[in-house]
Amino acid sequence: MTITREADYALRITALLSKAGKLVDAKEIAEQSLVPYRFTLKILRKLVQAGVAKSYRGVNGGYIIDRLPEEVTLKEIIEIIDGPIAVNRCIAEPEICKNAGFCQIQKQLLKAQEAFSDELSSKSFKEILEA
Repeated sequence: MTITREADYALRITALLSKAGKLVDAKEIAEQSLVPYRFTLKILRKLVQAGVAKSYRGVNGGYIIDRLPEEVTLKEIIEIIDGPIAVNRCIAEPEICKNAGFCQIQKQLLKAQEAFSDELSSKSFKEILEA
């Protein structure tokens, strides 16, 4: 399983906003996080809609983290961008799986997914910045 480039960029942008703790303009966010400017704007819109970041318009406008870094997890950011985490289609869409409920492979993949998901949920941006 690979997270999308957009989710990877969103993680970097969230880390930058968490570390800054102040208003940062989109151009500076793009430059510091090494993300193309237009892609940065797209990601910032999603983070604002999800309540992770807040935007301010105008000459002195920009973006700021809207929650404490210890409240924002890796899993949350990935799911804002990519949707729910699933290691395979059978887990994401059990209604399409003919073996759902009794497939041993699905059961093992589900355990792995839960462990992965738990790990991502347990890592906040505060912890990442302190590492």
